Amino acid sequence: MDWMQFVSALVSALAWPSAVVVVVCLLKNPILGLIPKIRSFKYGELHVDLTEALQSLQEDLPAAPSEPEAQPSKPRVEISIPLQIAAVSPRAGMIAAWLEVESALNVVLTREGEERPDLLPPRKKLDLAFNLGHIDRQQHDAFVRTSRLRNEAIHMLDRDITYEDAVAMVDVCKRLAESLHNPTPPVHGPHF
Repeated sequence: MDWMQFVSALVSALAWPSAVVVVVCLLKNPILGLIPKIRSFKYGELHVDLTEALQSLQEDLPAAPSEPEAQPSKPRVEISIPLQIAAVSPRAGMIAAWLEVESALNVVLTREGEERPDLLPPRKKLDLAFNLGHIDRQQHDAFVRTSRLRNEAIHMLDRDITYEDAVAMVDVCKRLAESLHNPTPPVHGPHF
C-alpha cells in the first residue's frame, strides 16, 4: 500500500462521519429551536403529553357550579391571579394555580386539627384529606395527576407551556379547590 492508497482509504473511511458532523453543525440552531415546541415526548416506556394530560383532567372533573341567573347591574370581569400571572408567564401561572389547591388543602387540614399543614409535602396533604373523607378516590387521583403536571411545569424547563395550557391548569385547580370548599358528604371511615 503506497501513500496515495492510504490517503484514499482514509478519506473514504471518514467521508460519512464528516458529512454527518457537518450537517449537524449546520442544522444545530433550527433543531434547538424546535425542542421547546415539543408538546409530547416518548422514550421507551416513558410518555409525557402535557396538553393531553390537562384535557383528560378537565374531562374527569365535574363542571364548575354555575352562578345564579341574576342579572348584575354592570358586567363584572373577574380574572384570577393565576390567570394574570399566566398572561405574563404561562409556567408561573400553572404553578400559582396549584398554590391555590394547596391553600385549600391547608384550610381543610387545619380545620381537622392538623398543626401546620403548610409544612407537609403535597402528597401527604392529599393522603390526609383522602383518609379523613374530604375527597373520594376519583378526586384523589385528579389531585395527584394535577400535582404531577405542576411538577413538570417546575422541573421540565425545556418544555414549551402555552397560555392555553395555563388556562386549562387554572380551570382544573379552581375546580379542585372548590371541591374542597364545597365537599360532597364524606363517607364515614378512611378509604383504602
